[in-house]
Amino acid sequence: MTLLAAPWLCAGWGIFTVLLAGMTLLLGGCGDNGIISRFMLKPDRIIVERRPDPVYEQLFPYYVELCATSQFRSKLKGEGGVAGHAAMYIKGACKDEDAPFPKLRRCRGVATELNDPEHGAGVSVGRWFRNVNWVAIPGYELFHDGNLKVGERLTQAHFEATVRDVISKGVYRGVEFHDYPSSGAGASLENFVENEGIGTDLALQFARSVFCARLPVTEPMLDEIIAFLNDKNREYAEGDADYNWSVWADNCAHTLRNALAAANIWSPLSVQAVKFRQIFNLAVPANEFVNLAELGTEGNISDYREIQHEGPERDALHEFHWLPTRHGALVKTLPVHEPNDVYDTTFRLFTLQSPFRMGKTQRAIDLLSDERFVNLGTNLHYFRDKYEATLASHDEQREMLASVRGTPYRRVERLYYEYIQAQRAEVEAMLDRLTLLEEQADGPKSK
Repeated sequence: MTLLAAPWLCAGWGIFTVLLAGMTLLLGGCGDNGIISRFMLKPDRIIVERRPDPVYEQLFPYYVELCATSQFRSKLKGEGGVAGHAAMYIKGACKDEDAPFPKLRRCRGVATELNDPEHGAGVSVGRWFRNVNWVAIPGYELFHDGNLKVGERLTQAHFEATVRDVISKGVYRGVEFHDYPSSGAGASLENFVENEGIGTDLALQFARSVFCARLPVTEPMLDEIIAFLNDKNREYAEGDADYNWSVWADNCAHTLRNALAAANIWSPLSVQAVKFRQIFNLAVPANEFVNLAELGTEGNISDYREIQHEGPERDALHEFHWLPTRHGALVKTLPVHEPNDVYDTTFRLFTLQSPFRMGKTQRAIDLLSDERFVNLGTNLHYFRDKYEATLASHDEQREMLASVRGTPYRRVERLYYEYIQAQRAEVEAMLDRLTLLEEQADGPKSK
């Protein structure tokens, strides 16, 4: 079995699970009927297409999407790594066209349509990049669907046009490469984009099924994410060290997780830890998608004492007046584009887990099957009810006596309930606006 550009191990797992997974990969191979199939999410277990409502763009000015993609299977070039790839889309962060190497800047306005050139950018870490860690892909449509319309055939001609578009937009401007598998055929930029870039860094749906956990963020958080990613590329572009991708120590999912950690969304994962210790800092694309989806939809927002003891959540509440479990946190799935002349469209997604318990696969199924986490209206109603229940359970008289008894939580308690009240008000305003937008979309009713 050959593993190509994409990583195949990643998430904070114990040694037993890692070794067990490795043995399973070796024994089962990549066939659909091998043991490895137990690690795969298959189309008969979920609805394979879940897209957020278009009005989402008008309600949420900034968000991040951490995406796991399935293994690609080219009809002409063979298969990619079994665990797929991880990439991230950031609404509100745009590609810096004037930078000598890939950098992000704040978008010049708040977009309300996906086709707005100032909507955002995709971020993809490259196995073969030498002087940078990641590239920025301008625009939601180029990043996800390669500017293909629903139902439009992916032909070789469109594929070649996309290669030219990517080069003209300067996606790989300033990027130097290690030797990559097809570089022997001519190490031109066009060759790299054709063989390594398309379907992995951008135009993801040309070749892969895509699973994303979407999480709204604040403006200051967006700045922290941009700063982390720009600093990461600057270290390699302007420093003496080359970037050397490592499946264990520094792969695509590490950078994306740590970019979100820079905004206190969750804790970071160490890269290049001392020898054997790095096994506890692994990151698997699909696992990180599930981890962020769980955090955004099912984490704690009802116990401020517990939040105060959780480092990232505590810091996010104090610094950004924000908690990761929130309204607008949704999951989505996008299938490989069909009809497709270039890639096999078989649906597959790998998760690292015990083959006996199947925990990560089941969590993905649960999240993708729950209307609260895939439907915007249902999500807003769900979180409004949670916020209201939290406020209703707040016993004002009992809490006032806490100042007499003494409590270490007095300030954080006040901050927390102010936050919950603000979130409830925001959700109620969004529900009112959602109703109005839906009525406008339906048009005037005939009498």
